[in-house]
Amino acid sequence: MMKYKTSDLYFSAYLKTAGVRFVGTEKEGNKVFFIFEKTDMIRDLKREYFNRTARIPALSFVDEIRSMKSLTYMARQDD
Repeated sequence: MMKYKTSDLYFSAYLKTAGVRFVGTEKEGNKVFFIFEKTDMIRDLKREYFNRTARIPALSFVDEIRSMKSLTYMARQDD
């Protein structure tokens, strides 16, 4: 399986909301990376996200932001 890795919490929440399979987190120093299964649709999702043309449910996005923040906190505590 190919992996897509990003440290951008909000983009990660967007990917999860858009249905990209979340694999886990990795910590490098003080930075936490979110790992997703790499798919062809990530390029299109990235373009939509940064061009502000994405259409996802706002409340689902907010829920995922909270979830990703919790994962960041837990990953930092795993030392």
